[in-house]
Amino acid sequence: MTDYRRFSNITNADVYLEDNSLLGITREFKIPSIEWKTVDIETLGQVAVFKTPTRVLEALTGTMKFQALEPELAEEFYNPTKVHKLQLHQHLDVNGPDGLDRERSCTLITIASVQFFKTEFGGAKLGDLDEVDYEFTCSRLVQRVHDSDSVLLEVDVFNNKARNSSGDIWAR
Repeated sequence: MTDYRRFSNITNADVYLEDNSLLGITREFKIPSIEWKTVDIETLGQVAVFKTPTRVLEALTGTMKFQALEPELAEEFYNPTKVHKLQLHQHLDVNGPDGLDRERSCTLITIASVQFFKTEFGGAKLGDLDEVDYEFTCSRLVQRVHDSDSVLLEVDVFNNKARNSSGDIWAR
């Protein structure tokens, strides 16, 4: 049963590149939003318009903010035709009325196949941190808890798959 008297916070987050290389220079990773397109249903005599989700998702886009420009990564990320597999490991500490709950604390893993399509440079101002923002489109997104085979969410655009831990979302 769900305990609504607890909360979790991200205490650390590591981003890995395809071969499990740690991207320690990442400051922020915005996971793509899951937003279903909707259809308005409006009929005669209906008291309100009803929005219902369709089977199509809006584009999966996200951003990454790097603390410094790394020439080796820039060479890869500036190519919009190359797909990169990234992993975000979010360490979630769960707290409750008795403090830290180590048994419920976990690591949430997000795996994303991305293509970078926009790079924004911060400019040059003396004393400012060197930051580079990358925007990407995502063709596959998987979320699961570390040490669990159960998938919380999987969206695979090219394999036409959208499922959660219960199975296919749009199963017939």
